[in-house]
Amino acid sequence: MRPFEPRDLPELERWLQADQEWQRWDAPYFPKPSADEVHDYIERMTLRLAEQHSRPQEFAIVADGDLLGRVAWHWEHEPSLWARSGITVYDPAARGRGLGEQALRLLTDDVFHDSAAVRLDLVTWSGNLAMCRVAEKPGWTLEARLRQAREVRGIRYDSVIYGVLREEWMAPGT
Repeated sequence: MRPFEPRDLPELERWLQADQEWQRWDAPYFPKPSADEVHDYIERMTLRLAEQHSRPQEFAIVADGDLLGRVAWHWEHEPSLWARSGITVYDPAARGRGLGEQALRLLTDDVFHDSAAVRLDLVTWSGNLAMCRVAEKPGWTLEARLRQAREVRGIRYDSVIYGVLREEWMAPGT
């Protein structure tokens, strides 16, 4: 895991296209961006990278020089120090190797060491079993299950929220 660099952006633009396989798993209940919207996002990210003076909140998951995914966090509600994370492993060949779990652990460390966040969570759906495991392996807690809140490919699934508190993550021995 490392901050995005300008050299990552062409590959990122390719991965963000709506026809990529990972789109079937990462919030498939939301509309996918058009090619023009992806291009606009890459242009904005290019400007952000050129101007970035603060600590990044979005990181590339890279192995052997290849961009395999991204992990990021943002303030869900900064006044209450509530942060939310997101993680995607784009390359299907890279899944199942522990990259998602490792990236989530590193991001959690980063958030709790470099921000005032009290809690960090992520939202997924019950049909994305791999993402649920990514959250469970490092000890995140299943905090909420909104039953039948998502429809994916004609089937109802639960929306699930996993979270971890600073005091839990920073406790000795964890």
